[in-house]
Amino acid sequence: AQLRNNNLIEAENSFRQALTIYEQRLGAEHEFTGAMRNNLALVLERKGNFRDAELFLRQALAIREKKQGRDHPDTAVTLANLARVLDRQGKSGQLAAAPVRAGADGAVPETAQAPAASARGDVIQAESLHRQALAVHEKQLGAEHPTTLATLTNLGGVMLLQGKFKDAEVLFRRVLAAREKVLGAEHPDTAVSLNNLANALFEQAKQDDVGVQINAPPSRRARSQTREIAQASETETLYRRALAIQEKTLGPNHPATAATLNNLAVLLAGRGRFTDAEPLHARALAIAEKSLGPTHLDTATMLTTLAVTYDRQGKSVDAEALFAKAVQNARESKVARNILINASSMAYSMARRGRLRDALPYYREAVDALEALYSQSQGLSEESRQAFLGQFAYVYRELIRILTVLHAQAPGQGFDREALAVTSRGQSRVFSEMLRQADVARFSDSPAFAELKKRREAAQEQVGTLRSIFLSIADSQIGAAAQKAQAGTQLAEQEAVLKAVEDQLWRDYPRYMELANPRAVTADELQKNLLRENEVLVTFALLPSEVVIFAVTRDKFRMAVSRVSREDLSRRVQRLRRPIERIAGGEPLIVLRETDPQLLAGLYRDLLQPVADILQGAKQVLVVADGPLYTTPFELMVTRFGNEERAKFDSARSASNGNADKPFLAEYATLPFAGQLHRFGYLPSLAALASQRTNPKPPARYGKQLVAFADAIFGGEDGAPASYNAQTRSLLGALAVTLPSGGARIPRLAETASEARDVAAIVGGESAVLVRGEAQEKRAKSGILKDARYVLFATHGFLGTDFLQNIDLTQDADGQSARGTASNKGALAQPALALTLTGELQGEDGLLSMKEVIEDLELSAELVVLSACNTAGDSAASSNGEGFAGLTRSFMYAGAKSLVVSHWSVDSVATQALVTGIFREIKAGRAPNESLGLAQKALFGTNYQSDGRSFSRAHPFFWAPFVVVGD
Repeated sequence: AQLRNNNLIEAENSFRQALTIYEQRLGAEHEFTGAMRNNLALVLERKGNFRDAELFLRQALAIREKKQGRDHPDTAVTLANLARVLDRQGKSGQLAAAPVRAGADGAVPETAQAPAASARGDVIQAESLHRQALAVHEKQLGAEHPTTLATLTNLGGVMLLQGKFKDAEVLFRRVLAAREKVLGAEHPDTAVSLNNLANALFEQAKQDDVGVQINAPPSRRARSQTREIAQASETETLYRRALAIQEKTLGPNHPATAATLNNLAVLLAGRGRFTDAEPLHARALAIAEKSLGPTHLDTATMLTTLAVTYDRQGKSVDAEALFAKAVQNARESKVARNILINASSMAYSMARRGRLRDALPYYREAVDALEALYSQSQGLSEESRQAFLGQFAYVYRELIRILTVLHAQAPGQGFDREALAVTSRGQSRVFSEMLRQADVARFSDSPAFAELKKRREAAQEQVGTLRSIFLSIADSQIGAAAQKAQAGTQLAEQEAVLKAVEDQLWRDYPRYMELANPRAVTADELQKNLLRENEVLVTFALLPSEVVIFAVTRDKFRMAVSRVSREDLSRRVQRLRRPIERIAGGEPLIVLRETDPQLLAGLYRDLLQPVADILQGAKQVLVVADGPLYTTPFELMVTRFGNEERAKFDSARSASNGNADKPFLAEYATLPFAGQLHRFGYLPSLAALASQRTNPKPPARYGKQLVAFADAIFGGEDGAPASYNAQTRSLLGALAVTLPSGGARIPRLAETASEARDVAAIVGGESAVLVRGEAQEKRAKSGILKDARYVLFATHGFLGTDFLQNIDLTQDADGQSARGTASNKGALAQPALALTLTGELQGEDGLLSMKEVIEDLELSAELVVLSACNTAGDSAASSNGEGFAGLTRSFMYAGAKSLVVSHWSVDSVATQALVTGIFREIKAGRAPNESLGLAQKALFGTNYQSDGRSFSRAHPFFWAPFVVVGD
């Protein structure tokens, strides 16, 4: 009764007392004891204490499986409850969920989700458990039993969270049909099913809106619009049916009625029917404020949706009043997601009306909330965390835009410097966090650190539990005021404990605290502590309609704005890469003539020219890119392409037409490339620079000057059959590179053996050059790299997106091997380097993956060279802001100070010359990026013979793919 009335504190106390009695009198493994653990978990779940709820449910499940068997309905009930708790932990970042309504037996509650809920965690395990429980319920209780239907509903909820909206629709339709048949068309549980089905259709419509791009054919857009109208009509009908049932059976002022009212209002507002939506919003809000209280999470959601509806109608005064109220409620409840949504909405509403200074503090508050939410996402998959950042990246961009406008209006007030700090907070968060984790690993075994970390985690758990209790207490329940007062006092006490522990951690272990609360890298920190003499840092923020450029030296700072859209830049980068990628696909080198110097000059004009005076004379230019710029070597930009340069270019091209003595592509030697003017180095984020320069690894004692892996055996060479182990054969099958004969279509790179030996001779001292059968994954993991000054992997590289689709690593059109991989469209695996794939691999598969580099390699190398293709990262990861994905970041995490990596499939002979040239200059005492520049210059003046024709390597395809990443 206490649980039904939502008196959670009393319910928990009662269940705990009962559990104690059962344990003392019947034993810890009695089935009644298991049942009480199940019930106690339901209370803890309702309070938001999911971790303890999961613990009690696992204990209850073990008891029931032992005493009653896996196929007993009670066991399946506990299994379903456990699945739901795992599910809810996966969706802890949701904006809101509609009120929970118990199933028929009260043991398997089901969650009806609001359309506003959008964050989806990793709920694969929850889905598996739901399916196990469902199989038992269907077998033991029947397909139409209330418990079976409740489990089906929860499985549908998991499908929603994973974005499998059509699968959810199928399940919800099945439940609805059964409930209408068994319970009747006007039962409250039928209303729950109507709501759930409507939610699934609502989410499908949003997904379809995203899927139909602006450049889709008119016929497709028309079909989509027709389908969308029909779907919206059905969704509205479902919501209205559910609402009618709830008003009749539960009453017009029930919280579930309010949730359906709000769902319907959101749908109508989204269709532009504001006149219909507004009164529904207002009524839902009034019910929630009265029954749940003004600070309840569901109340906050309804407040926000009504404010958005006002704002979209231009009722700015009404909207602002509600946003202000919503922001205040979110502050009082200390729910970061509500603060983020409401503060950013308030700021956007103000900014749209030109009230930029008024909007500024709200945008700042939204960014702080976003940072807090991201820190809470630790433990979710990287894909989920990147999706979360992508969902809310607009908050960073909007704040930066506001700051640039305010700076233009009032220079000298620090808005430009604040814009740089905000930019640093949004850069490559997942990557930067990995680097901090590597820093933390150095003191993670300290007993003092371990104790503080344990105390912090315990305090965080207590704060989270007490906050959930406080927010779950509805004003309408008995003793609400006293319960809130008690929970509020306890919450304040635990927050004080948490603050004290965190203050000590900030003082003693700041790198650890930056994992959860990363601090912005500021212009002052760059100028005073991080940048060196004759060094300039350039970083970018790509906004929808403009690019913000920051240039910083130890004594200069400038923010410039280039009026070019992010979309336009992305298109230009794609145009730049297209001819190069066609070469990787096997087309003849002549297609490189399609590289337009005007395009290269336009990139320089828009990205570097605005700060060219600050770059002038710099010994090193550090670049932190953004979005598609992560896939572009800045060296290939052209500093000028006026009439004089165009005339020289056209004349050189004409001279090579039909003249066998003149090399093709020689016209590119006439261009003034930025790489001839500056030495560039690349970083994933400003935080990565801070990590490397404020927390450098201790100086290493190098036992070996070089460890190199080259000329690996891929199998199927010279038509000979290959012998692969099961793991390798499976991966090669996923790569689609095996031939009917059993061999592989991965061409041998015989020249890499001489490349590795030449490098060893250049650097001198003790080296380990591992070729052919010795170039094994097991050797790489054996510890051989730990004391190596330089590391070279001269082999093929695969992007994660190369698995499962269309790999074709055959020779190019000119008969030369290319170190690289073809395009792919499907991708479920990680990027990897191909080492020896045949023979006795000692338990390995021959592909050194990103995960294995992170977990199994330990480096102190000054330089790691990955002389394969696309090792800088793929375009998809780069476009979402992470930049330098995959192998690059894994080697940085493993301890490499700097790397040489490539942006596209590379010509093997040119690569050999570049790599040996780099090490020759390093041996002469030069830094990696200067060494790369000199090696590029030497290659620039050479020619390439193919099919009786000569090709100039002045084209960027040959000399520009490699860049230096790191310090």
